[in-house]
Amino acid sequence: MMLNTLVTSFSRCKHTVYYPTAGTRLSCGNALPSRSFFKSLEFSKNCDAGVVIAPDELLRGATEILEENTCNLGSSPDAVHVCADKLACTRMLKQHNLPVPRTVINCVTEGVWVVKPRFGCGSEGINRINVTGMQKIPKDAVATEYIKGEHISVSLVASNSSILPLTINRQIIRHNRGSITYHGNQTPFEVENKREILDIASTAIRILGCRGYAGVDIINSDQPCVVDINPRATASIVPVSQVLTREIAELILQAKNDILPSKIDTMGSAEMILPG
Repeated sequence: MMLNTLVTSFSRCKHTVYYPTAGTRLSCGNALPSRSFFKSLEFSKNCDAGVVIAPDELLRGATEILEENTCNLGSSPDAVHVCADKLACTRMLKQHNLPVPRTVINCVTEGVWVVKPRFGCGSEGINRINVTGMQKIPKDAVATEYIKGEHISVSLVASNSSILPLTINRQIIRHNRGSITYHGNQTPFEVENKREILDIASTAIRILGCRGYAGVDIINSDQPCVVDINPRATASIVPVSQVLTREIAELILQAKNDILPSKIDTMGSAEMILPG
């Protein structure tokens, strides 16, 4: 869905678009059949620009190859690397006095914690635990204090000199026997502290040096807390692109050229519900 959204938007903007695939064919764009994701990136040498859609563990390597071959419309490999590391990302935001949940490694003390992979995306392997004493957590995992509140995200497009917030989105999160899973989102989503949320999200993106389309996950509680930074296209791009009054591809290109508008309007609402 993310791939189709971007390919369709760039095509509507009259660009010639290529995309790698192991079998799926989209209604527009030019398919590049390949069983190897990284091998297919070599085709980017023939293109004027490119953007990578990939999970965090592949994103840095793929972005490095893309930057060697052509103009990268997304975040730099360094920004991708920091954002992918939930511990390093949280510590960097905390150093700049942004609100983040208490985050630890190795072991946790008494209380309610959320344990998740230190590197990972898509709400995979995220669990809530109740600790009565001292408890070790798995290697390559982090634990963050559990915060009650609204699960929201902010979608933005960032250039070298400016950041354009697009929408605030409601994340559909389900709790089932301790597991926490993501099932889609609705946009736009109204919150009373909208200005505060947008300022926090924009500051986080600026600190981490993200470029192009990015998302900031926030728990909106008594004090909003930043829980994750996604320096790439996220699932939210699907409904967000449906409510924007401008093409998302156009905004991504404007960000690269550092000519983003000062604001963007939306029309209507949209939601995406994942199967299961």
